[in-house]
This record gives sequence, C-alpha cells and structure tokens, in this order.
Amino acid sequence: MANQYINLNRIEFSITDACSGRCKHCGDGGRSAKGASVRMDAAVDAVRKLANRFPVESVMTFGGEPLLFADTVCAIHAAARDCGIPKRQLITNGYFSKDEKRIDAVAEKLCNAGVNDIMLSVDAFHQEYIPLEPVMAFAEAQLRHKAPQLRVHPAWVVNERYENPYNAETKRILKQFQDKGIAASRGNNIGPSGNAVKYLGEYFAPPEEIDLTAPCGSMPYTTRLDAIDCFCINPNGDVRLCSVSIGNIYKCDILELVDSYNPNTNPATRAVMADGAGGLLRYAQAQGITLDLSDCRSACGICRKVMAALPGENVKLPQ
Repeated sequence: MANQYINLNRIEFSITDACSGRCKHCGDGGRSAKGASVRMDAAVDAVRKLANRFPVESVMTFGGEPLLFADTVCAIHAAARDCGIPKRQLITNGYFSKDEKRIDAVAEKLCNAGVNDIMLSVDAFHQEYIPLEPVMAFAEAQLRHKAPQLRVHPAWVVNERYENPYNAETKRILKQFQDKGIAASRGNNIGPSGNAVKYLGEYFAPPEEIDLTAPCGSMPYTTRLDAIDCFCINPNGDVRLCSVSIGNIYKCDILELVDSYNPNTNPATRAVMADGAGGLLRYAQAQGITLDLSDCRSACGICRKVMAALPGENVKLPQ
C-alpha cells in the first residue's frame, strides 16, 4: 500500500537523550547523564519493515551519546546490514567508558554489526568536559578492527574560517587525530539555538527579521511534510518529521503509522504547508495560543515552538 506523501530513503534513531558531555554548543541543551534508550526490539522491527517497503539508503544512530547503549546501536545496524541498506552511520563523542577492554569490545562489535561510517564528535566543546584519552583509545580501537570509515566530526563557531579561541582549540585537537591518519569531515557550523545562544551568543550576528513566508521544507535539513524522505525515531518511540510526531512505534505498528499519514487531515500541518511559519502562527492565534518568540532565530525555530505549544491532538496525526 503506497502512501503518496512518503518515499523513505533514510531512517534516523536518536538512541537516547542521555549524554556524557555538557557541551556549550549543544542545540538541545540541558541533557542529563542518565536516560532511557530506544527499545531494541521495536527499533529493529521498524528497520526491517521500512526497508521492506521503501528503498532505504541509509540508517543513522546518534544521541545524546548512543554508545551508552551500544548493544542497541549494534542491533539496529546489524538489521540494516541484513536488509541491504548500504550506508550505516553512527555519530558518537566516543566517551562511554574509561575501561580499555570495554572500549575495544564495543569498537569490535560495531565493526561486526556492519557500521561503515563513524563520525567522532571531537572539538573544543566536547573536550571541555570529555577527556581526550578514552576518545583517542576508541578511535585507535576502530583502526585496529579496520572500521570501513572513521572521521572526526567537529563543530565550528560560525564556520571553520572564522577566527576565535574555540575554533583555534578545535584545530589543535584535530591535529592529534590527523597525525594518526584520521581525517576530519566538514563538520557542522553551530547555529544559534539551545546552549549555543546562552554561551556563544557574542559570536552570532544580531537576529534578523525572520521570513515567515519561507515555504515548508525550504530550510536546511528539512523536507516538506507532504514529501517525506526521512524519519527520526526518538527514545520514547515517537516517529518525528521535523516538529511533528506521526505516532509511536511502541503503541502502533510502524507500517500502520506510514499508511495512515496524511498531513492534509491536520489543520496545523496544513497551515504550515500552505503559508509557512506565518500560516502556522495565525492558526495558533486562532486557537487562542500566544507565545514569546523572541528566542527564535529561524522559521523552523518558530514552527517547533508553536507545534510544541499546540494541544496534543493538533500535533499528532490521526492513526
């Protein structure tokens, strides 16, 4: 049964909200060292069913710190490998244990599970709280077990060329990995959200007037809600499309969620698709909802905040 609004080619799993770091640049901010993980059985079932239905090209696991639940990460990637999904990616800060035997065992298990692209979050922000030694031990273990691809994946303030103390320290740290033959990816440019606004606000330009007419799916890393090509499944089982949850894999079969998805049946998503964040704001105001949006720096930030404020039945789509 085809759904005209979904043609999935990528599945993402936010394995856990728990994290071993407290980074100043974190877009989520306020993470705890403790937290639950996505359920292994439900995640593996979702991978198998979605890969059987769609031409899925990649699966990614991240967090929080996903390797706090390494067995779950490995089970998801092994399922992706067995389903013939070619790209199997992991983003990790590499700090989940100080025990060298445990570090080596996890590195070997990841390779055996078919993870073929590891992006190691290393930079001035992570290393402010995370000791470099166990991270380097994890990287060296990956090399010993012949990981297909291992890259350091830094975060840059504004961009790599922008001169500031954080970027200078990141470049110093990266060289230690480059000296061992571990290349760096392009990394990410830090955006003004979460902890970054609080701790790094001086590096960002003053907020400009947000274009509320920007079409849904026009911002980086977004897709129109009626042309979905990627899901993100959260630790609590919610299946998220940008700021919208379409249901929960712990409560409903993933294919039932896929088959019942229709963004046109929901007034909030209908408003976004028709008139962007401005349309969503007008819809929220018509429901008597007013919000302080002074901390929003983009149309996506406004959309996320408004969707979170709407009553649950206006956010989760009919199942």
